[in-house]
Amino acid sequence: MQNRCLRKTRRAAALTAVLLLLGGCSQQAPTPVSDSGSYWNLTADNEIISYAPVQAGKTIITIGKYQAFDETPLENAIEAEFPDLDIIFVESLGGSDPIAYMALQSQADALPDLMLSTRSAPDNEFLYDLSAESFVSRYNLSSLNVMDIGGKLFQIPAANTVIGIAYNKTLFEQNGWTAPESLEEFYSLCDTIAANGIRPFVPCLKYYTTLESIGLGLSYDSVFSDLEKQTHYNAFIRQEASCEGLMEPMFETLRTLYEKGIITEADFSSSATEVRHSLYAGEYAMMATNLDIVALYQSEQPDCEIDFIGFPTNTPGERWMQMVSGTKLSASKKSMEDTGKQQILLDILDYFSTDQGQSALFQSFSGVSSLTSYQQKAVFAYEDIQTCIQSGRIFFADYFGSNDDIPVFRDWTMGKMAMAEMIKAVDDFKPIDELKLLEEDPIGTAKEAFTRLETSIYMADVMQQITGAEIALMPNNYYYRSNFAEIFQGPIVYPERFILKGTGAKDYLATYQITGAALRELLEHPVINGTQVNVLYAPAGLKLEYAPWADMDENVRSITLADGTALDNDRLYTVAARAGCIDEQYITGPVKEYPEAGSNQEMMTAAIRAAGTISPARDGRVSLIWE
Repeated sequence: MQNRCLRKTRRAAALTAVLLLLGGCSQQAPTPVSDSGSYWNLTADNEIISYAPVQAGKTIITIGKYQAFDETPLENAIEAEFPDLDIIFVESLGGSDPIAYMALQSQADALPDLMLSTRSAPDNEFLYDLSAESFVSRYNLSSLNVMDIGGKLFQIPAANTVIGIAYNKTLFEQNGWTAPESLEEFYSLCDTIAANGIRPFVPCLKYYTTLESIGLGLSYDSVFSDLEKQTHYNAFIRQEASCEGLMEPMFETLRTLYEKGIITEADFSSSATEVRHSLYAGEYAMMATNLDIVALYQSEQPDCEIDFIGFPTNTPGERWMQMVSGTKLSASKKSMEDTGKQQILLDILDYFSTDQGQSALFQSFSGVSSLTSYQQKAVFAYEDIQTCIQSGRIFFADYFGSNDDIPVFRDWTMGKMAMAEMIKAVDDFKPIDELKLLEEDPIGTAKEAFTRLETSIYMADVMQQITGAEIALMPNNYYYRSNFAEIFQGPIVYPERFILKGTGAKDYLATYQITGAALRELLEHPVINGTQVNVLYAPAGLKLEYAPWADMDENVRSITLADGTALDNDRLYTVAARAGCIDEQYITGPVKEYPEAGSNQEMMTAAIRAAGTISPARDGRVSLIWE
């Protein structure tokens, strides 16, 4: 099967000549991994699994993060309940398909002990079946039925989520606007806001879930307003009925939003992170989102107040929210077969399934509990969420299709399809099965396994080769604008793992002029999305000594050019990086953009295809100091 990313073959072909140079690099003998050689060796010579030091004498339990959230409160709560454990959260969402990446990790014995993800898992051989565990009975049956796979239960619900509209309340108050009470008011308000030079409502449409939520939410009256329609929708979801006679209002809503100029073609390739930050900045007034924004807002602490409301309907004062299964918790089958870990993991899962454990979860997540005994308290700080739930103005609607179907939605929305064509196309949508992504043709072969740090270094080498820059930098093992994917040994499938979270379609590979002094400051004080973060820049053209567990301002111990000569503080160096990966305060000026290199995924796919077989560059350019 041809890989999806090859739809832009001309772009890939244009890079082939320069990328062929990469095939022969990195052939030096590998540096052996110290200690036991286990994947989870936390003091390896060639990997940084955690920037936080390990607590000596404690049992380490790893929890994979397959979505964005602030893990600190949850980590503290678990370690307080289990003082003999050291909980390490691992950024693990390589790509936009977490179950597919879990499968790859499992094949390489690199799967964390526990996993938190928003995606539902199909039948598989790498997650532990929880159906026989006693704590499962504490959850309401409807939430478990959604996750049941032929009697197996690979996940338990950590937090359901609701989808609605977040808006910049500060911006609204400054302009005298009020939240729309009806669908008519919504469209009128959009016109008013647009007349003030502000985009009124901006969804990130590169995700099929967002597309479907706004279409369904803004057409609630026509699609979900009675039991017959809800029954029809459920039959359609199960592929037992056509969408004809039900979904036309949803499709028309999407086209209406486009024809009114509320949504644009660019929204189909936008970044959810950039949309959220533009909402904070008052550049956008409203966005469609789930409750993740509540936790993100609390951790990002922007200089504005936001509010969260349901989708307005034709009935004034009756806004509705969509509820779907949100964060789910699962356990590695391999970890559960470890007699030294099994009971520990079961105890943690049992703890999560208590009122105390739910309270701990909801310090890191915003959502609705499925535990029958749990009484929600501080979760509903937003009045409309509480009102919608208490008054029953919640509609349950699972999603259909997958991100592969975005082009169909885009063509329909932009007026390139007739209704009959849209109905047929949607009826032909296939249920998402992420594991099928691993059946696509490999883009190349890894002679040896790359750690995530070695993968980041390979990306830096690719950027340097494409641009000819003296130096190239790739942030390593951070959620936003950073790499935390790995290249496992053997055939390389699923190039979507190379997507950089938080980057938009126009965040091109680029070169910049940076002084030696500013380059040193950049490496010592990385700033991403306006915040100083604890992250290593994987380099090409530099040698670094780096202490991951030192204080954030003290972990860079030495910086030289690749040949060992010192940086000249006054000299301007040409540095390659993805747009947004280097904060503007460090840049003297831009040099050139490389849109032909494509996204990071497209760039890496072209590089690996050109090279054929690749190996990690174990040339000592990054020396890790564990202290």
